[in-house]
Amino acid sequence: MRTFSDIKGLPIYEQTTGKMVGTIADIWFTSHGAVKGLVAERGGLFGRRRYLPLSAVQSFENDRVIICDADSFQPFPSSDSGHSLYGERGLAGSMVVAADGTTIGLLDDVYFDGQLGKIDGYEISEGFFSDLTEGKKRMELAPFTAREGVVTVETTM
Repeated sequence: MRTFSDIKGLPIYEQTTGKMVGTIADIWFTSHGAVKGLVAERGGLFGRRRYLPLSAVQSFENDRVIICDADSFQPFPSSDSGHSLYGERGLAGSMVVAADGTTIGLLDDVYFDGQLGKIDGYEISEGFFSDLTEGKKRMELAPFTAREGVVTVETTM
């Protein structure tokens, strides 16, 4: 199982031509853990971010991501349809709180299975020194709501 940070920055190659068509910049997922797609940084003079539906991904390799073809890139879906980790309203660094108000930590990353298209859990930081001495914590998948830098989950660690 891998975290999103394991694939962030990987090059994206088009299967039909073998040409590099971008790099992985972010992940797009729902509050119930379904991975809808990836955000890609496209190169060129007017490089921009584009949405890549997960259905267009042929495989996740250790050093690259293979997609069907470059025509798979699409405009972004509405922000109501999902969340990202690092985008304009990204969730990375948000405070994670249980439904009962207990503070769990900061959302650092997500564990995901790209082939199944789902988030398996969350990587939680309890602060720099705690991360050094005890390591980051893994929290199992739980539905969440996100508002103003706070992610409220329906369970506790």
